[in-house]
Amino acid sequence: MADLKNIALTVEAAQIVNELGKSFGISEQMDTIRLGFAYAVQQDADLNRDLGTRGGSNYDSGGLDNEGLMAATVKVYYAYPEVQAEPYRAVEVLMNKGVRLLKEHLRDGTVGTLGDLVDVDQGK
Repeated sequence: MADLKNIALTVEAAQIVNELGKSFGISEQMDTIRLGFAYAVQQDADLNRDLGTRGGSNYDSGGLDNEGLMAATVKVYYAYPEVQAEPYRAVEVLMNKGVRLLKEHLRDGTVGTLGDLVDVDQGK
């Protein structure tokens, strides 16, 4: 299989991105998506593709990850052969899972502000 050129949010994740942007004061959707991706990696989210309803927002992988840092990150933290060959498939999974997880943690009080994200692992 070829790696993805367009990566997509599910319908549910696209709605969550808008909510998180408002909650955290982030005006750019792609910045909120990147935050969700980073949060998923930090939380060691799995790469199972149980994402939700297809048909949300689509992004060009080169636009969302113009410096290739998201692809490089998954190659380091998820060193599976399939991720090495097709990192944007993993990026797509993690950005969807990350925004959902961030919303859940915002709701349950694990995270209250962007500053809390720096200290999520403290004390473990």
